[in-house]
Amino acid sequence: MGVIMIKELHKAALLTTTVLMGMGVSVSAQAQDVPAADSNDLSGAIVVTGSRIRSANQESISPIVQVDAQEFTSRGVTRAEDLMNELPQVFAAQGSANSNEATGTAQVDLRGLGPTRTLVLVNGRRLSYGSPKSIPSDINQVPTALIESVEVLTGGASAVYGSDAIAGVVNFKLKDDFEGIKIDANIGTYQHNNSDDGLRSLLDENGYEKPDSSVWNGFTQEYSVVVGTNTSDGRGNVTAYGSYRKINAILQADYDYSACALAATGDNGEEFACGGSGYAYPSNFTITDPVGLAGVPTQFTPSNGEFAAGRNQFNYAPYNYYQRPDQRYTLGAMGHYELTPDIVPYFEVGYMDDSSTAQIAPGAIAGGINGSSGGLNCDNALLSAQQQQFLCGAAGLPTGSIYDANGAYIGPEAVADGVLITRRNVEGGNRRDEIHHATFRMVGGVRGNINDAFTYDVSATYSKVNYDSRFYGNSNTDNVANALNAIVDQRPGSDTFGQVVCAINADAISGNDDSRCSPLDLVSGQAFSPEAANYISEIQTITGSTALTDIIASVSGDLGEYGVQLPWASQGVGIAFGVEYRKNTLDYNPDQAYQNSAEPEYPVSGSTTAKEIFGEINIPLVEDMPFFKLLSVEGAYRYSDYDTGFKTHTYKAGLNWAPTSSLRFRGSYQRAVRAPNVIELFASQSIFEAELTELANGSFDPCSGATPFATLEQCERTGVTAAQYGNIVDNPSGQFNALIGGNPDLQPEKADTWALGTVFTPTFLPGFNLSVDYFNITVDDLIGSVNPTLSLNKCLYDADDYSCSLIKRGQGGTLYLTNDGYFERINLNTGSLKTAGIDINANYRVRTDTMGSINFNLVGTYLDKYETKPLPTSSEEDIYECTGLYGGLCGRPRPEWRHKFVTSWNTPWSLDVNLTWRYVSSVKVSQTSSQPALQGSFSELNRELGARNYFDLSMGYDVFDNVRFTFGVNNIFDKNPPLTTTSAIEDGGNGNTYPQFYDATGRYIFSGLSVKF
Repeated sequence: MGVIMIKELHKAALLTTTVLMGMGVSVSAQAQDVPAADSNDLSGAIVVTGSRIRSANQESISPIVQVDAQEFTSRGVTRAEDLMNELPQVFAAQGSANSNEATGTAQVDLRGLGPTRTLVLVNGRRLSYGSPKSIPSDINQVPTALIESVEVLTGGASAVYGSDAIAGVVNFKLKDDFEGIKIDANIGTYQHNNSDDGLRSLLDENGYEKPDSSVWNGFTQEYSVVVGTNTSDGRGNVTAYGSYRKINAILQADYDYSACALAATGDNGEEFACGGSGYAYPSNFTITDPVGLAGVPTQFTPSNGEFAAGRNQFNYAPYNYYQRPDQRYTLGAMGHYELTPDIVPYFEVGYMDDSSTAQIAPGAIAGGINGSSGGLNCDNALLSAQQQQFLCGAAGLPTGSIYDANGAYIGPEAVADGVLITRRNVEGGNRRDEIHHATFRMVGGVRGNINDAFTYDVSATYSKVNYDSRFYGNSNTDNVANALNAIVDQRPGSDTFGQVVCAINADAISGNDDSRCSPLDLVSGQAFSPEAANYISEIQTITGSTALTDIIASVSGDLGEYGVQLPWASQGVGIAFGVEYRKNTLDYNPDQAYQNSAEPEYPVSGSTTAKEIFGEINIPLVEDMPFFKLLSVEGAYRYSDYDTGFKTHTYKAGLNWAPTSSLRFRGSYQRAVRAPNVIELFASQSIFEAELTELANGSFDPCSGATPFATLEQCERTGVTAAQYGNIVDNPSGQFNALIGGNPDLQPEKADTWALGTVFTPTFLPGFNLSVDYFNITVDDLIGSVNPTLSLNKCLYDADDYSCSLIKRGQGGTLYLTNDGYFERINLNTGSLKTAGIDINANYRVRTDTMGSINFNLVGTYLDKYETKPLPTSSEEDIYECTGLYGGLCGRPRPEWRHKFVTSWNTPWSLDVNLTWRYVSSVKVSQTSSQPALQGSFSELNRELGARNYFDLSMGYDVFDNVRFTFGVNNIFDKNPPLTTTSAIEDGGNGNTYPQFYDATGRYIFSGLSVKF
């Protein structure tokens, strides 16, 4: 059952493990060839991650990197995601730096293939879905206080573990044999010096508040207790734990490089400017029907009670979080007891309660008296005489009102239907999403010996994640329409006679009143009243849950006990086989406010069930002969039957050849699959934001503006009429509507993984080992959607009918002003994704007679290929390669080289010192590539995110035998993140950079105290 941790090693394993594990840093794949042993392993055999076969001499065919518990301590880590993201095989996904569209979870993304393609295990068993909103496992569920090590296997592993292990497996191994009491306390904070004079001057020029020259923020604290005891007869153990973590928020306002949304300016875009959003404060007005309002400027804005042509811009940046505040509690226990060598029951139980708040700038008011489609009554009592003439009189529209004989309001003489009002709801406060996860996980099982040859393990896992969120700061479209329709009450004897009121409270429609309605002033340029703010604001809530039931029965055997071994091998044939039943359920319930919002979400419920059989075999062919210290082959197969109507076959084949004890070659091929999950299958279809890339003329929609980038003929393919051409309003922030949602007709993804490597442990250089591994992963039938930039370009320039069918022009020809204008982006089996590269892991330990030992560890990855074929029918010109690029179709940065190099000095004076060098190579914006699918025109400032070198220093001191103090600084030189403009950032970027990928919040100073009794 997954990875078994062994406590007692035979002599051949002990030396290698001591050399590598003594570093207290990331350990290379070589360490995994001789894993540590399990206190409950009754057979004396070992198991490596990626296999279920127990063997006395198992050697990993797939490269594995290990991070041990000491590194979590020495680096001041309270979030497992932070340490995982430093590994060059891992690309940052959802985490603490996400606020816009945050899920509140922390995810692992191996090889950059997407976190849904990384399988997360705890003690060799699946971790459940992260939440009903986001499927990838949430590693916040893993108690950091109990982590003994983390093993990262890259490459497909579906034949061993089932669906999702396309990019690989991350296995968190927890302590299950602890004895005593251990109390840990860790605190940390960020510090940064704002010293960029150019950016600070830019803030001054725009009248924006500058951050202090030195800021301290993001205070973090974590406290944990682990208690364990062995039974008096030594046959069992119970270990329990509890922890509390609290992390304070960090605002983008705290940094000079994120206090405004950066844009490019100058003749060649050689300078930064402060950009922003067209959803502004005060309001912006847009004419979406220029024919109906002839003579009125297409865009205008209010100031001091008058209208003038132009637009306001809103700096949304300082309101956004760079780090979400978080509060987490964990509580749990695990135990086992050997009734007999044949019967060893065991259990794990854990509970996590996590609360986090995502915050972004105040929400947008968009629409008019006709709801989201806009409109403004020409008799609006809040309009000044100049504004009435500007908007209505000049267009030939009357500005009077119609009343009945009793003075009740019937309606305006005219409505400017083609007017859309957009404004930031500053009075309503920031948008905040209070996200809460409560997770319960329970494992129960029994394992033991069947006989001298076979062992068994039967386990059942049940876990459930309860989710709820409360979102503040959005506006109710219907209430905005009611409050905006302000008139003068003409009813004789009315309490509000002669006053400005909401029309619904003074009209002739019986029972139409709304006592909460207060007139909403979006036209004067001044703040509107608190009563109006309260009326239009609403709280949106979502509740839901997801659950996993996973039952596995497996048998592992050494057929050598029956004489089944080849004549040139000393070890017998190893096998493992078993069955698995797995069910995932999901229930997602947005309230009515969400369902009626501008970006509606709808309930989703469903389940998927898989019934599987699996088997593995490991055949030693030759051992301990000249040129064949070891030659072995292995294979695995899994058959899966899903209740969604499809069946899958996964398999692997591998070869291990060690010509000497110092040199080993390994290679493998694996077919992996990923079945579509519940959200991908059944999620409702609704409107969300999507981004288009910037064009050479500074626009985003090629068919927008007075002089569109594209021709009339090209734009007509996207649904633009001749009357609309030259009059379509662009979105200055590049954000457009997209229809996203599930598709029950999805088929599984299939992946082919090739790996070839060598492990070198020279006898002439004791303490040194090196592994070099080539990987190549191709994922076909990729579950995804068609990128709007791609569909727009294919329609405009290639006249591709399918791409054109995905573009739905709305009112006035726009793709964002109203919900009837959007890109269709529902889930599909699209094209393929291919990545290839080389991993390098090196370790060297130097012992001295008087100064202790110095340990060196390098983990690096060279990315040779990251290639996307968007659709099965895509031509060669449509295929694009993203190595060394970011933004646009490439999304997150894909640097060619990343590494982490750790030097650790273990002194003889109870002091350990660790220096870490983290390096990320530079990346260019994808539109500067010569590839036809990526070509575009961007300013010079967007061309490159420069390489970054980060240095971290930590020290640990044993005050007493059972008391250890740790102190350290990460990013000791306070290196700023590389910056680009907001128009270039996509897929997890914010604050003018990628804060999950680069150090965006300054240096991190931490200390910890650990006491054991």
